[in-house]
Amino acid sequence: MTIDTTVFGRDLAELNDGFLALVTSGPDAGLPAVVAARLRTLEQASRERLASVSFALFGFGFEDQACWAGLLAPGVRDREPAYTACEPPVERFTLLALTILRGFIRVAPYSISAWAGLPSETRTRLAALGIASLGLVAPLASPRLRGRLADREVFWLRLIDAAENNDERQLALLAALGRQWTIRRSLGLTVPPQPVRGFRR
Repeated sequence: MTIDTTVFGRDLAELNDGFLALVTSGPDAGLPAVVAARLRTLEQASRERLASVSFALFGFGFEDQACWAGLLAPGVRDREPAYTACEPPVERFTLLALTILRGFIRVAPYSISAWAGLPSETRTRLAALGIASLGLVAPLASPRLRGRLADREVFWLRLIDAAENNDERQLALLAALGRQWTIRRSLGLTVPPQPVRGFRR
């Protein structure tokens, strides 16, 4: 079974926009300062175009399978002494994102990796998690919210440029590259060095 790309695309765009709204309002989510600053100056139309790219602009470090094995284990239900609360909007976003991802994993477990980068073991654990348990896991996962590929400053700046210039071709090319890197990281593979020229017309 495959994901209905229209439905998932719409939900993903809303999640991406929610993430961009968080960055705009405060936390940089691990993004380079220049990227966070550019995101905060985006006009609404440009932000909507950026949010509509076909991969998640955010992540929760899903590639760290050992961490997620702990977060999704039954014993995590009682918060650890080291638990530190995030801002309520971040925790709400995390709960919403995990709920939506869990739903799509149950429909199309293999397709989701290209969009959100979940390794197989984490996919299985998240899919098996009861809906009530997500409310306990989300606060613990919230501090892990980061911009996807946050270490790729040039990649993000090109995404922003393409969104501002309404360059659909460039956005599609960059989204394809983002999905490719996301899959590689979910498989534990090293992402190749950032190209010097990247995508140019």
